[in-house]
Amino acid sequence: MGKYRVYTDGACKGTNVGGWAYVITSADDIELGRGSGRVENTTNNRMELQACIEALKKFDPRTAEIEVFCDSAYVVNCFLQKWYIKWEKNDWQATQGPVKNQDQWKELLALHRRFKCEPKWKHVKGHSGNKWNELADSMASFQAAREVSYE
Repeated sequence: MGKYRVYTDGACKGTNVGGWAYVITSADDIELGRGSGRVENTTNNRMELQACIEALKKFDPRTAEIEVFCDSAYVVNCFLQKWYIKWEKNDWQATQGPVKNQDQWKELLALHRRFKCEPKWKHVKGHSGNKWNELADSMASFQAAREVSYE
């Protein structure tokens, strides 16, 4: 089994243009890969989820052990407090109505569950000096802020 750490982040600017990013490291803190992207007409929470989705897609679920470090309490608490169990039991209804971002939650949960050893979710405080979280943040922010050329 390979052991990995994944650092994810999402960003959304006032124009509803967002960016997502992830950085993959070995368990001994060597960078192994990264990815990022840009989405229009989105929200910050959707970008946080997309970063996790894109990162988990990069692994062989039969052989990878992953710790996901995310600065989004929305994402991490869903896994740590198992909100998804109640959402699924209640047909994706929450106290205030339908669960937001269901499409992404369903995709992320499917990815999470396919791992032989389910990923461990850990909260990392944003802008606290963690170099990998800072890198993911800067990549996501860059994607959200960049101009798109249609030449």
